[in-house]
Amino acid sequence: MSFKVVMTARVLPRREIELYQTNLGVDFQTVPCNTEDEVIAATRDADAVITLMQPYSRRVIKNLENCKLIFNAGTGFDTIDVQAATEHGICVAYPGDYCVEEVSDHAIALLFALARKITRLDRAVREGKWSAFEKREIRGKILPPIFQLRGQTLGLIGCGRIGRTIADKAKGFGLKVIAFDPYLPPEVFKQMDVASVTLEHLLETSDFVSIQATFSPETKHMLGMEQFRKMKPTAYIINVGRGAFIDQAALYTALSNGYIAGAALDVVEEEPAGIGSEHPLLTLDNVIITAHSAYYSEQSAAKYRQRIYEAVASIVNGKWPEWLINPEVKENFQKKWQQPQET
Repeated sequence: MSFKVVMTARVLPRREIELYQTNLGVDFQTVPCNTEDEVIAATRDADAVITLMQPYSRRVIKNLENCKLIFNAGTGFDTIDVQAATEHGICVAYPGDYCVEEVSDHAIALLFALARKITRLDRAVREGKWSAFEKREIRGKILPPIFQLRGQTLGLIGCGRIGRTIADKAKGFGLKVIAFDPYLPPEVFKQMDVASVTLEHLLETSDFVSIQATFSPETKHMLGMEQFRKMKPTAYIINVGRGAFIDQAALYTALSNGYIAGAALDVVEEEPAGIGSEHPLLTLDNVIITAHSAYYSEQSAAKYRQRIYEAVASIVNGKWPEWLINPEVKENFQKKWQQPQET
């Protein structure tokens, strides 16, 4: 009986899928899903599944009768009940650190775009406001206030691989870096030469706040009106983590009323669909939204595809996936499938 792989989100092109079929001899099917019922119907007899933000709840996982691998094709895996997968002997893997450089570059790029008001200036020029008369609007309404970056404070919410890389790059531009990450041991902050602070202190003292933490249900809307009111009116917020960290209705109010100076969002709550052209945030000129593109470069895209392939190939060939989220699954996996995996 052939090994069946079901991809419930279109994350791989046809030419990549052919590699699975020719090199691994698997039956590869693409069945886009949105709901739990759709996922259950598509994956019930799958040996491995590839997902991107589809719901793999305990209910779904109980119906994965043959599944040995759930590969989450993104760095955030809160849509998967990892505990349930572990109990059912299913490996959960992801592409790991494939885009750390790209996301950290993007966060720094957004910081610069906000600090120097790049998009607002570009828009003004496109609207014909460069002339001697119209330039009064640029000089009087857009440029003030712009501050020198050196010496300003960047507050990081989340200091994993991406946060640490952002910190290194930011310090190169003379920014002071502080961070809030309750899961990180003190010695890591010391190694990074970054001060560990409370969230309240970070919000009150930072000129830029960047979110790149791992999302969990407990952190939904961790930044709302109460938090925005604690920030400086000249401060900016950057989100390259998950959209749900921020209460977007509160963000709109905060930006509209001048509680904070601006925001740059690579992610929004409405994903994977994204936001429409009539969304309230898009009516504000102090908002930048970049359509969840921080992960991308030619190098990261190639590494991304390769890591999905390697994970599936590992399971097919009796090996553990390299980027295993639930290494504690190994005992249950071996009991259920009666096949010891190679390291």
